[in-house]
Amino acid sequence: MKLLLENWRQFISEEIEPITTLRIFDFDETIAHTRSETRVKAPDGSEATLRDQKEFEEYMNAAAAKEGVEAFDAVDALMELGYQIDLSDFSIVKDPDEITIITDILRNFPENSKTYIMTARRGNSISAIIDYLDEIGIDAGEVRVIATQGDSKGDVMATMMAQKIMKDTGKSNINKIEYYEDSQKNIDDVLLKVCNSEQLMDIKPSDFELIIYKVANIGGEYKLEKIAC
Repeated sequence: MKLLLENWRQFISEEIEPITTLRIFDFDETIAHTRSETRVKAPDGSEATLRDQKEFEEYMNAAAAKEGVEAFDAVDALMELGYQIDLSDFSIVKDPDEITIITDILRNFPENSKTYIMTARRGNSISAIIDYLDEIGIDAGEVRVIATQGDSKGDVMATMMAQKIMKDTGKSNINKIEYYEDSQKNIDDVLLKVCNSEQLMDIKPSDFELIIYKVANIGGEYKLEKIAC
């Protein structure tokens, strides 16, 4: 959380102009496919190895429902209840395969835009992600990495918009967000908290756009599905 707050402070302190577009990329299964696994031991002694995002979300949702946990990300609450959740694979970039349909887009930095990687990983993964960008020839100096540590990406984006208010109009300077993501859970969250948020209605510019590109792995081939707000 400390690293997330530090990134927000940097974002707030930047000049409002000329940045009007945020390009936000998830990392796992969006920029790279990795061999990262999550290993879990439940209080009842049962064990599970979760091999991808889908298995992770299904397990955590089921465990949260069983334990009566209501949270966007149940990891911390479940650990407090005695679940041993090993996320160590996500502190590194493990055996990555570059997803070029995304990295080809990431390599281009349009004028008047700011590029972010917003990962649900913990803060100790940031340096590993930056190193990976350097390895594949992407200028990491042009990209800011935010580790939400499982918190809602929709909340983060809404806060970013709300912290860029122009004094003359009372509207956010951000009039476009492009979001690249594989997780439907995160996409639904962003649609709810950015696209359909009543709280943001007063500060959204009249020409505001949220364009989501869902990264779909279809038989080992990655494709983009466009979702417009």
